[in-house]
Amino acid sequence: MNSEKISRADVVGAKVVRQAILSRNHSLWGNEFSVVCTDPGEPPESVYCAVLRHLNPRRTSAPAAASHTFLRIGQSALMSDDTLNQLTQTAQRLEKHRQHFTLSIDNPLDALPGPVERRAMVRQLYKLKDQSGIKLAYNNYKLDTNPGDLLIDLKLYDYIKMPFPDSALRLSLNTRSGLFDRLYERMLELINTTRVCFIADHVEFCDSALLARNLPFEYFQGGYYSPADRL
Repeated sequence: MNSEKISRADVVGAKVVRQAILSRNHSLWGNEFSVVCTDPGEPPESVYCAVLRHLNPRRTSAPAAASHTFLRIGQSALMSDDTLNQLTQTAQRLEKHRQHFTLSIDNPLDALPGPVERRAMVRQLYKLKDQSGIKLAYNNYKLDTNPGDLLIDLKLYDYIKMPFPDSALRLSLNTRSGLFDRLYERMLELINTTRVCFIADHVEFCDSALLARNLPFEYFQGGYYSPADRL
């Protein structure tokens, strides 16, 4: 695992959590960092900036080193120039060591107040990808997710993270409701249309992992594979 150390003094009122992301062959592919506030609401931009200053790349070519770093972040933080500068600097540091930086976006565009705010957010996402080489992940995808939120025509997202609702899928298989087949077909459609990779998130149990492997997920994350570390 990576050895980033984050000063607790820098993230007062919040905790930083790291969880591994594994490939289909169970090798370590990446780590996702997330910020959880002790008070309700999204973390302030200052907390994200503090965390970013400590996300230094591994200075080793060891085979076990993760080559992808994810940061789970809320949309509101992306409207801050200070945060954007920190994100760009972090991406540049990682790139020098052949490591990739991905933002896991927490909120859908529908959560923004109106079309003006949505257009502004899309411009910010373009800026991050075009000027900084940062990759983007859509977080919390579901079968009923609004297709407009995925920005399919713009092809902005590189990854789609899906919490794994295995109980509903297992029930679907038992009752032949067709949910499993619809999800499989929808995932393939998005893969073929946008070239995204799917990440199964919140995989907690062995039977969940087995079921997830029957869907076109490329990567897997959750307590079954690796418990989250509090830094």
